[in-house]
Amino acid sequence: MKTIIALFATAIISLNAAASPVADMMYRASVNLGAVKKHYDESGNLLATSKYVSDAALPLPVIKKLMKKCPDHQIRLVREFEAEGNTTYIITLESEMGYKVVRCTGTSYAVLQSLDKN
Repeated sequence: MKTIIALFATAIISLNAAASPVADMMYRASVNLGAVKKHYDESGNLLATSKYVSDAALPLPVIKKLMKKCPDHQIRLVREFEAEGNTTYIITLESEMGYKVVRCTGTSYAVLQSLDKN
């Protein structure tokens, strides 16, 4: 759980650092290397790596969980995070009614955000 909180905090820090053109490079929280992004803490320790993957790259337990929890949704975007040997997927789903952002592993599922189309 601490790893996931650290990932979200790092993502927020990197977005804030990228949004400010005068941001000091010391506070930059991530380095983009092609398709793989590495996330560091302020001390320079590697927290996680992330990359966009296709829905075909999702493991079978994750696909089964998505089919069970949200059968009427289509996968729009998948981001894979690897931290401390664990792989977590942040998946954006779309249905006729709206969008969902979910965090999914082979054993867990959580809705992070929901947005109606209306």
